Amino acid sequence: MLVVDDELQIREMLELNLSLRGFDVRAARDGTEALSMIRDWRPEAIILDVVMPKIDGFTLLPMIRRLTQAPVIMLTAKSDLIDVVRGLESGADGYIPKPFEVAELIARLNTALRRPELDRRESLSYEDLYVDLNTYEVKRGDQKIELSAREYNVLVTMLRHPGQVFTRDQLFDAVWGPQSVADSGIVDRTISNLRAKVDHDFALKLIQTIRGVGFTLRE
Repeated sequence: MLVVDDELQIREMLELNLSLRGFDVRAARDGTEALSMIRDWRPEAIILDVVMPKIDGFTLLPMIRRLTQAPVIMLTAKSDLIDVVRGLESGADGYIPKPFEVAELIARLNTALRRPELDRRESLSYEDLYVDLNTYEVKRGDQKIELSAREYNVLVTMLRHPGQVFTRDQLFDAVWGPQSVADSGIVDRTISNLRAKVDHDFALKLIQTIRGVGFTLRE
């Protein structure tokens, strides 16, 4: 467990409480230090402050997502709805405003950690679509495709079960989490972005809409 916060008191408090609950905890005081620790250590989950020197949490989150898909809980004094949505759409798994109750934070962490994990396979493929689960590289044929963290997670969710039809609610719960405050239209927007990147330049279209039901990955 990695705690990223510029306040020493919060770092020490979380290190103590999380350690008492069996987590292996390390702490970083800024974004630069956090990125270095993530590269070297690969934490199982990350608690991320927003307002920090050098690199703020909103800027840091996409950098983190290029290194790991571990759950990220954002912890900050910025509790306006627009900030909450911004954090969640950037790839956070939860958002807790300061001051906070440790019990709530632990509950959020446990919920995030119970989500279905990536299986032990190192890659997934369907037709000419290929995903490396270790490096997060996505390709169709020889063409590399750049995806956001959410786009990647939606694609991998569907790619694990090609042919299965996912409702919007199923994709929302699997990728954003049932407690997310993101609006329901985020699933359709993400699917639209995926199609533009994964299908647009290819004759074979893989991401299909099942009218009145949801979405599936099939020819």
